[in-house]
Amino acid sequence: MTDVNECTVKTVDFFARPADEQQDFLRQTWCNECMEMDLGMTSPVEYHDKDKVWIEGECVKCSAKVVTEIVEEDE
Repeated sequence: MTDVNECTVKTVDFFARPADEQQDFLRQTWCNECMEMDLGMTSPVEYHDKDKVWIEGECVKCSAKVVTEIVEEDE
């Protein structure tokens, strides 16, 4: 049986982000299948865990899974 505390990954509403942030994250991608950057992403799902935030979606060109990790910058 799995301990509930081990499941730390949570789905977050990507579309709650400001529209300009959404567009930046959807545009600034890397596809390991196409070996190209900034092709774009569809069907985004945002995840958080204890240490990081990332968005998973599908490459606009080939539909392979793409993952963009979000790094919060200190200002």
